[in-house]
Amino acid sequence: MSKISVITINYNDVVGLEKTILSVINQTNVLLEYIVIDGNSSDGSKEIIKKYKDKITYSVSEDDSGIYNAMNKGIKVATGDYLLFMNGGDVLVDDDNILAICSKKLKEDIVAFDCFLEKNDEIVGRRTHISKPTLFYVYKNGFKHQSTFIKKSLFDKLGHYNERYKIAGDYEFWIRCFLDSKTTAKSYSIPIAKFQLDGISQTGNWGEEHRLIEKEWLGNLIEDFHLMEKLLPYKKSRVLNFIIKLIRY
Repeated sequence: MSKISVITINYNDVVGLEKTILSVINQTNVLLEYIVIDGNSSDGSKEIIKKYKDKITYSVSEDDSGIYNAMNKGIKVATGDYLLFMNGGDVLVDDDNILAICSKKLKEDIVAFDCFLEKNDEIVGRRTHISKPTLFYVYKNGFKHQSTFIKKSLFDKLGHYNERYKIAGDYEFWIRCFLDSKTTAKSYSIPIAKFQLDGISQTGNWGEEHRLIEKEWLGNLIEDFHLMEKLLPYKKSRVLNFIIKLIRY
């Protein structure tokens, strides 16, 4: 069974933080360490961390320079085989064995599970993935950090999150991972977490950062990806499949 490091970053979200902490510390039958990185909150978050200090492996409350600076702090102190980021407000599904179930399936560098999409405390959708994600899939869809496990050694090999980005640093990391041909990935259609549709990633100007990342890392590939996007509506076309087979031949 793989050891899991759950990392929670938080800044002035006392209500969300307690929800996340309770969601994590209630997990059973799993080798788990829990890390909380707080950005020197002034809303009572520090008191919540103290309240559950006996259940938290490591915590710190100090100024940081943003989301990815805080996440990198968590990576540096993590000792687990796999890391899972459950930030303030994120919660696991209502199953105290869900991390134990995940742990038995952690073999690849990146292992993604499904997550429910939640808005105003109601489930409005479900995010799923293809069984073996590719670079094009990541470019097109990415992953939700609440339901994606990352092998700690992958950060050691490829580097941590790029703190230059404010809201798309995880997307940049996924691109770097899949540009490395040795990176392995797999997904399972098991919902393990809930994604809040009113978070910063839904309201911020992520499109601009995505374009900067694509320009930096994808180069001429981006033209091919744009063409592939145009062809996606015709992926079931017999003519298109025949042409693809002919090209391969």
